[in-house]
Amino acid sequence: MYKVNLKARNQSFEYICRPDQTPLRAARDEFIPFPTGCQRGGCDMCKVKVVNGEYDQELVRSLEALSEEELVNGFALACCMTPKSDLEIITIEDHDKQLQKANMEEVK
Repeated sequence: MYKVNLKARNQSFEYICRPDQTPLRAARDEFIPFPTGCQRGGCDMCKVKVVNGEYDQELVRSLEALSEEELVNGFALACCMTPKSDLEIITIEDHDKQLQKANMEEVK
């Protein structure tokens, strides 16, 4: 069992994920609000930035949902990944908001 720290919708959540379970499924089982769509790697609604931790990402996915460049840069689809350690992840929406906030502060 691995601990997952998730930042989603301007909130932080902590929950347990089995090694054979996706972080998306584990979150949904705990009624944690996690953006979700097809749940098969075809859309990008569950895209996350992996801040810390190790995981396996299924290679069968839509390249429009997760490009090779994003994969190399630590992004993953929460519906198609399984943890290999404790994870710290942030939804793409919250990640983008953090980047926008940081960019605005730099402009000041």
